[in-house]
Amino acid sequence: MDIKYSVLYFTWKLTEIRGRVFVSFAVVRMQKMKSPDLKGMQFHNQRERESRTNPDIDPDREHLNYDLLHQEKIDYNQQVKAIIESQKVSERKTRKDAVLVNELLVTSDRKFFDGLDPAEQKRFFEESHKLFSERYGKQNIAYATVHNDEKTPHMHLGVVPMRDGKLQGKNVFNRQELQWMQEEFPKHMQSVGFEVERGIASDRKHIEMSRFKALTLNEEIKTLEKETEALRNALTASKKVDELQVTKPSLFDRNHVKLPVEDFEALKARAKAKEANERTIEAHEKRFDDMVDNVIDSDRKLDQEKRKTAQLQKENNGLKKENLDLQKENKTLKSQLNVLMEFAKSQLEKFKEWQKERQQEKENNIARKRDQELER
Repeated sequence: MDIKYSVLYFTWKLTEIRGRVFVSFAVVRMQKMKSPDLKGMQFHNQRERESRTNPDIDPDREHLNYDLLHQEKIDYNQQVKAIIESQKVSERKTRKDAVLVNELLVTSDRKFFDGLDPAEQKRFFEESHKLFSERYGKQNIAYATVHNDEKTPHMHLGVVPMRDGKLQGKNVFNRQELQWMQEEFPKHMQSVGFEVERGIASDRKHIEMSRFKALTLNEEIKTLEKETEALRNALTASKKVDELQVTKPSLFDRNHVKLPVEDFEALKARAKAKEANERTIEAHEKRFDDMVDNVIDSDRKLDQEKRKTAQLQKENNGLKKENLDLQKENKTLKSQLNVLMEFAKSQLEKFKEWQKERQQEKENNIARKRDQELER
């Protein structure tokens, strides 16, 4: 292989790496929320009562969060109720177990956001909001909160699934709609200038936030593995120094070889590229190790959450059983109380009757005495 061809091949490989491997994913996830969920989501999104044990949140960056729709904090229940009441055509009350909000979590990987300045990052979320507002109705968007105080910027977009004057969560966000989101969201973001591709298919049920973060990190790890492998291949290609054509040393200069200037310059360029690539690989390996640690940490936290949930479920089941026992006991006591009340009522009636008879007897005795005195 000619030295010029080697350099061209090396340059082409780097271009291929930049063009094919270093690609980020456009990610959108949907979560159903019922009435009891809204207050907790409000606390989280607006950082009202955020747990300080959450390692993903940096309190010093909380001021960087914002909402695309609201300047001040809002009451989620009131906001959602207002959206529903302004459109519903039936007088029937909303079911307690109805899905009131379908929250979309919009994001990409951290590397993607690191490559954007603050204005472009905000435009990413504005364009996302624009797409979904047009799709589901601007009037149905309850909030659009952007978090910049966690490891990866993301937006919580609350959609009230109103259609034809009533809540229709199952119809608005059916399987076909989720497929549409996965296909069209990245296409839209590409059309407005963002280099993203389709993320993980979303034909699965909702996953917990910890699991989602772990999956996102896994995606980044796979990408880094491809990047590192491609760089190693490019580095291998750049090591073919033995293909340089050199001139045999002369009689008086046995410790040096001669080579054309253009080959010497190409060799220097290759050496610099090798050094740069080694640094890049080193950085990628460090980032890879960090991500593996993050995945392990996320899985550990997920296991803790599962155990905690199982414990709470067990306690909840115990409370439910206790509640049923109390209900049965209450029912028995009510029944006994009713019997006692009926007995007391009957006794009271008998007492009144007896008292009435006594009074009548008394009056009769008085009348007899009066008649006897008159006869005398």
